[in-house]
Amino acid sequence: MKAPLFSRFRWVATVFGLLAVSSCGGPGNTGKRGPDTELVRAVPWLNGALPALDVGCEALIPSTPVYPPIGLGLADPGSQRADCTRLAGLEFSPAWTDTFEPPMPDDPTQTGVGSGWSSYDDLTKYSFHVPGDATWYPGLKGTFAAPWGLPADTIAGPSCDGKPNRWALHFRGGLFRKWGGGISHALTDPVGRYRDTPFDTCSPDVDFCPPPLPPGATTDTAGLPVKARSGEDYQQSHDFLDVSGYEGVAFWARRGPEGQDHLFVILTDKFTSDHLARENQTYCRRVRECHTSCLNEAPCSPDNPASPTPIYRCFDPATCSLPTIATDSLLDLMYPRCGKSACTSPTTYVDLDFDGKSCRPYTFPAADESGEYCWNETDTPPPSRDDRCQDGWQTTVQLTPDWTFHAVPFSEFSQVGFGKRAPYMDLKSIDTIALGSTMGWADVYIDNVTFYRHKK
Repeated sequence: MKAPLFSRFRWVATVFGLLAVSSCGGPGNTGKRGPDTELVRAVPWLNGALPALDVGCEALIPSTPVYPPIGLGLADPGSQRADCTRLAGLEFSPAWTDTFEPPMPDDPTQTGVGSGWSSYDDLTKYSFHVPGDATWYPGLKGTFAAPWGLPADTIAGPSCDGKPNRWALHFRGGLFRKWGGGISHALTDPVGRYRDTPFDTCSPDVDFCPPPLPPGATTDTAGLPVKARSGEDYQQSHDFLDVSGYEGVAFWARRGPEGQDHLFVILTDKFTSDHLARENQTYCRRVRECHTSCLNEAPCSPDNPASPTPIYRCFDPATCSLPTIATDSLLDLMYPRCGKSACTSPTTYVDLDFDGKSCRPYTFPAADESGEYCWNETDTPPPSRDDRCQDGWQTTVQLTPDWTFHAVPFSEFSQVGFGKRAPYMDLKSIDTIALGSTMGWADVYIDNVTFYRHKK
């Protein structure tokens, strides 16, 4: 799981000037700046860069997750202490506590994975985020049971019950120059985690499931329609949690020596969730940015010119044909959709709100925001901030180099102001938690994420 050894001097050169760029003065120099080749090999989905290829034109993907150095490449001395006294008087959800430990922690052939977790960033050119999904790394195949999720990193974590703690989620990335990056968890995914449908009952030990719907119900307990606007079943689960029996979110966290010293904690509910608004847009409206041109400066090319319905992606067919990438999410990161295909999505995650739309420019009436969005000329224009989803409930915690326990009350969360204003935070329809960093370098370790309340 640990990163391979790279030349310290090369990495310092790489990261000191925004992931280091090389520009030579010799023959053939174009004057363009590009990312360090070793970084591209470590993170094939580096923003604005094409993956490295082997002699057979297949993308080079690291066998296991790599965590490239950031900043000056300072060594992480690790945590010196973990204060367990802060847990006194608290109890935690018996049904959901993500420890990121494998089922058999002592088995060296197993990998800890955060099932249902994913990572993201703001697409700053030549910035990176790691790790990728566990299914992307060939060396992890067969070492975990989760259908998808983030692989954990091997590190001595906090232990307050005497049990070994050897795995934690580790998010590293940067240099972010827009709004940052982080990790998020769809609380009810993968599908069937707690129940198959809102009409089903959860097992007795799951105390945060909404009550099952009666047969024939047309709306769920959050007031969302149980069917899409088309009258068909939703393409993805629209389930959520009722955490009103708890007081807040609890987790352990620490930072590396050059990571941001604070962490955003974000929750979304029925009023703010883009996920719950899919195919109904009941409480807020969705917006989807798109890009007709390529951040990696490659031509926008059809993946298969002989196909009557090719997918246009950012790659140069004059150099190599499109590599074979079995996982849709990885393919879309390394070779983003563009041009005619900018508003399409993979068959594994269909988005009927935007699939088939045109990627067109739009400037909002206040002239304070513009870009390319998925919408047709006959559609209602993209929503302004006053109507938009994703202004979730947010608060901030301070990070130190030592493992620190955080119990964050729901009462400390508030909206930021870049989306539709919600009347209140609906604890009976929480569907996503995110932990993120702002602009700069990110180097965060997370462990034992759960819900908490005081013991009675």
